[in-house]
Amino acid sequence: MLGGYTIGYLYYAIGLFILSGLLIIYIDVEAFKKAKQKKEWKVSRFIGWFNLITGCITLIGNWVI
Repeated sequence: MLGGYTIGYLYYAIGLFILSGLLIIYIDVEAFKKAKQKKEWKVSRFIGWFNLITGCITLIGNWVI
């Protein structure tokens, strides 16, 4: 059903990806940086950026389709 209106949860998932990515970057990354936990800092930074980029790509892909 291209171009039609559907009821779905995609926008909730997109919002959660972007919000969780931002929260991970701003809260977890800073906490691990202050605690000098280098491995946790790297993993937290990767997960935060992954969530943020996944949410943005999904949002753009949803607009295109």
